[in-house]
Amino acid sequence: MALRDIALTVLELEPNEFHWVLMEPVQAESEECLGYRPIDSSTQGLPDYSEALIQGASALRVLQGLAPFGKPVNPVGFGESSGSAGDPMTLPEGPDSCMFSTTDHSAL
Repeated sequence: MALRDIALTVLELEPNEFHWVLMEPVQAESEECLGYRPIDSSTQGLPDYSEALIQGASALRVLQGLAPFGKPVNPVGFGESSGSAGDPMTLPEGPDSCMFSTTDHSAL
């Protein structure tokens, strides 16, 4: 797995509506500041900062090719082989993310 410099932050866009955002660095105009562009974010706000942070960390795991928190990499039940048991990267109700393109994208 290739290492990528990715930052996770949580923003409160509305009162008690927290969103996680994954960002990667971009060339800044000056060496005194860091520039980032969003690469993924939640589509629905959460009422709790901590929950948004946990879900953002889970989204980061998926981006790395790992299973989200609480989901086995290869779920296998009793009497089943370890063959294809479904896509472990897909959450039951679908992922809560925007998956921005990595082309020139303005900040949120």
